[in-house]
Amino acid sequence: MSFIFQLLSRNIRKDLVNRPTLLWPLIASGDEVPGVTFTVATADPDAARAAIAVGARAVLVPVHDDFTPADRMAVALSVTEAELGLADGALSLILEIAGPAAALRLGRDHLASRRLAAIGIDLDGFALGAPGGIDAPRSVAAGLVALAGAALRLPVYLTGAGSLSPAGKPAIAGFTHLLVDAEGIAHSPAGERRSIRR
Repeated sequence: MSFIFQLLSRNIRKDLVNRPTLLWPLIASGDEVPGVTFTVATADPDAARAAIAVGARAVLVPVHDDFTPADRMAVALSVTEAELGLADGALSLILEIAGPAAALRLGRDHLASRRLAAIGIDLDGFALGAPGGIDAPRSVAAGLVALAGAALRLPVYLTGAGSLSPAGKPAIAGFTHLLVDAEGIAHSPAGERRSIRR
């Protein structure tokens, strides 16, 4: 299934929008290759190498606990660049916080390398708050990701259920992009948002 990054607001610094990685479609490892440059979602260095061989130029790594998978992928990307004769830094890394332990480590651990192109959060990896109350677990985790993105001067994205409020606005402030199913974009609420085309 293909996903795309959707711009959430026009009031964003240009350097946070014009990242090549965010212009490419995102596919899961093993999905059909779109025939253009794309980003692949995987934590498996071998799957990433195979995707790079057929056109991937960025890897999205979901992180549930610590940043070891992202660190391992950063090393694998360096090796792959050397093997394929690509320029140093030609392959990008996107870090997706997918669990509470990873969110809590954001302030303590050094994030994966200079090749980091964006950081995001999958809200489906976090528990909901009490019914009718403030959704504290998701809000705190998303706030940590937004702060990390701002500190690193990177685009930050939301994905998962609850990413948008009923009015179609981002559920949590501080995010530049939304990651959505490419087929579902036609059904998303209208507003100030516009999609970033492939």
